[in-house]
Amino acid sequence: MTSTLWTRLQDPNSAVKALVARDADGAIRGFCHYFLHPNTWGTAPICYLEDLFTDPAARGQGVGRALIDRLVALGREHGWGRVYWHTQETNATARRLYDSVTDGADGFVRYVIRL
Repeated sequence: MTSTLWTRLQDPNSAVKALVARDADGAIRGFCHYFLHPNTWGTAPICYLEDLFTDPAARGQGVGRALIDRLVALGREHGWGRVYWHTQETNATARRLYDSVTDGADGFVRYVIRL
């Protein structure tokens, strides 16, 4: 996506956060929900990407990749240990994107970006 305006949504009473990708005209093209949590394998918090959605009219234009890239950038800025998510094994379209931004899926069809 060549022009992205970001909105980071946070409710201080909720652990769930959101990123919204907008085009140059301000129209929403996609969003993701995520939350941070501790883990027993390290001291840095890790980020679970719970939901990633791209407007069907904007699919194939880099919106999903831009959202993942922005989430990874936030993780690097804030010292998170990794970003991970799950998808259905049959979700071939999403898995092509996920395979292109990670080292591939593990046996659980879970994707991880180490930060």
